[in-house]
Amino acid sequence: MINKSILLNIVSENGTPLIIIDHSLIKANYYKFRKYLPIVAPFYAIKANPESRIVKTLYDEGSGFDVASWEEFMIVYDMLEGQHEEKKVFINDKVIYANPVKRIDSLKKLNEYSIRMTFDNYIEVDKIAKYCKNSRLVLRVDVPNTGSVVELSTKFGANPNICLDLIKYAKKAGFDVEGLSFHVGSQCSNFDNYVKAFQIAHNIFKQAKSIGQELTFLDIGGGFPVPYDENVPSFENLADVINNNISQYFDNPDIKIIAEPGRFFVATTAIAIVEINGKAIRNDKVYYYVNDGIYNTFSGVLFDHIQYHFKAFKEGLLKESAVVGPTCDALDKISLNEQLPDLNIEDLLYSENVGAYTNASATNFNGFPPAKVIHINT
Repeated sequence: MINKSILLNIVSENGTPLIIIDHSLIKANYYKFRKYLPIVAPFYAIKANPESRIVKTLYDEGSGFDVASWEEFMIVYDMLEGQHEEKKVFINDKVIYANPVKRIDSLKKLNEYSIRMTFDNYIEVDKIAKYCKNSRLVLRVDVPNTGSVVELSTKFGANPNICLDLIKYAKKAGFDVEGLSFHVGSQCSNFDNYVKAFQIAHNIFKQAKSIGQELTFLDIGGGFPVPYDENVPSFENLADVINNNISQYFDNPDIKIIAEPGRFFVATTAIAIVEINGKAIRNDKVYYYVNDGIYNTFSGVLFDHIQYHFKAFKEGLLKESAVVGPTCDALDKISLNEQLPDLNIEDLLYSENVGAYTNASATNFNGFPPAKVIHINT
């Protein structure tokens, strides 16, 4: 990301723990997405990292946004330029409320907009019809999540066998369903999930057309793999799979195709820096107790099933070590298998690729506050 001397200068000015987010890398990831998926419009999934400055950077680059709550919606609204009516135009075109089951208070507040929102069941249709009748509906379809790090299909998505009935039901409730959405699971390395998802969506498009419902919108979700390690397949190869399936099944300029990249845009753009506050030998292994942990920046160990690794600013003979968090909870272990030199109290460690699902889900458990976030542009 950036050299160690720059990191140390930032630490000297701000202390630790820190998360340093490089917006030049956010832009680079955005450009990469647009280069390899030129006909897919990106709608940044704000849940990955809701920092308002990240939202502003992506807005300036032309991104749309996927929101999952009223609070995330307001992050976008407060960042938008212009008067309320001008903001409405952007929201109706480039924002999707992609949480299939929404809070009633959120629906009431969104009723003045003609915003796209997903649904996957009959009760949700009734709820939207009652509280947010001006919305435009997108049907979330259940697709394979095999091999994805975080699977989503057990909680969301309508069985393809009932999708046509749901479209008819929404029609009776006053909605012309605009299109479909699917999600193959987060950090998806099984590209066959996408192949099957496109096939399922294509069949439902044909079924809808047979009853006079012309679908014109397809949201292919997120899940794009981030190179946390060398075993992760390349985004370029996945883009080939997606582009080929779009050409085969959705080669129609009247169909708007979007995606919800979250992790892909931000995961590789941030570094965490922590300080060693304690050191012990346990079962012949050195344990380093640092001032950040799984209840803060490294919450992804629990919630996101990601293994973070550490590097030292000092050099020396490497040996197997453990890095654990500061709380009194024994669950607060970040990694038990790190290769580190011999270190002491007040020495620093850093961990890369912490831009997604880290500070977004950090807490104040045990009285330890989340890391300070620093924004840079190298």
